[in-house]
Amino acid sequence: MSGMYPFRRGLVKEPSAKRIQKVCCKSINSFCPVSPWFLLPLSPFSCITSFRLVFGSVIGKFFAPLYLRKIKLIRWPVKHVDHELDEKVPFRADTVKCYMDFINIWIRPLNMLLHRYGWLQGSRHCAEFMRYLIKTYTYALKIYRHCMTTTYRTPCDEKQVKKLRAADPHYCCVPSLHISIVCLCFSFYKMLFDRENFTFMEKQRWNWELYSRAVEIGETVLYLKQHSVNCIPAALYMLTRLAPELFTASDAVRFVNDLFQKAEDVAEKDKVEIRSHIIFMYERFLLEGTTEDDWTLPITRWLDAYEAYTPSYAK
Repeated sequence: MSGMYPFRRGLVKEPSAKRIQKVCCKSINSFCPVSPWFLLPLSPFSCITSFRLVFGSVIGKFFAPLYLRKIKLIRWPVKHVDHELDEKVPFRADTVKCYMDFINIWIRPLNMLLHRYGWLQGSRHCAEFMRYLIKTYTYALKIYRHCMTTTYRTPCDEKQVKKLRAADPHYCCVPSLHISIVCLCFSFYKMLFDRENFTFMEKQRWNWELYSRAVEIGETVLYLKQHSVNCIPAALYMLTRLAPELFTASDAVRFVNDLFQKAEDVAEKDKVEIRSHIIFMYERFLLEGTTEDDWTLPITRWLDAYEAYTPSYAK
């Protein structure tokens, strides 16, 4: 059992029918993304994990390296990873709100768990998810230590985009934590809903909601030029290696194939090329990784050899 669920710590008491009834008809989007920040550090089942996630991982393994590299206190190499297919996706400043929702997409379900199970019992499930997040940041840092990565970004005067860029030194593109985290979110809850016997209504509503939002956010990383098409396969490969019990190759291919399905501003021919490139790179990493003890080698070898394309908006 521990091998199947490596971050599970004890069993969680079943919620009452009254609690289930109160939340089962709500959308995930209706749950407040603020209260878990205050409630989870107070629970004995999630307090240590909460602090490890925020201070040890988000700050210590992501923001600290970013800003230390920006002010040159660390000298990790930085290289561009742009690809010519990036120009096939138009720049859209209006997607910035959706892009920033990659934080709330995993916090809102934590609040749902706190409401459905109660604060104490729900915090056990929340801690399990946060342990996966900690592992995600730990895995990504292994690549960033080898080589930090960036992309060219289209000039923009839109206020929210300027705020985003001012706060983001933009050196951690491969692998894309945006992609890894949104895919971890929908795949973890799919597992949890099955394992913990959530109702059919809950599964049907929430699995689709989390998955479709993950796809939307996945598209925005290209719309905003925050990532290249090269950043996505590395993220999917990393997630496949760190959580194979949650995220499989078929999940990765399905996610990629659903990108830009409804987009009217990307030509159909370009959609096919973008998806084909991402899947090809993902399968390349996956195949090379089967013969390596170190999962990072397929990505680091590619980074060492890659010669980036310079898009027209960077000239």
